[in-house]
Amino acid sequence: MKFFLTIAVCSFLDTTCTPPITYPNQFNSWNDCMYNAYKESVIVLNSIDPIVVEKNRLATKFTCEQAHGA
Repeated sequence: MKFFLTIAVCSFLDTTCTPPITYPNQFNSWNDCMYNAYKESVIVLNSIDPIVVEKNRLATKFTCEQAHGA
């Protein structure tokens, strides 16, 4: 089975999220997808000013979904 990863950045203050980004690469297992979701979440949050993350209580929301036809 193949899985694809989708990540959004969400605010815990007003419960809004950015439009999700679906990563183009597919993963061979749920485990690989989840591992990369956490890894990419760190990269995404590190790319945002820490003051903005703190002020808006930002976090990532992600999912790994089975690719159609996989």
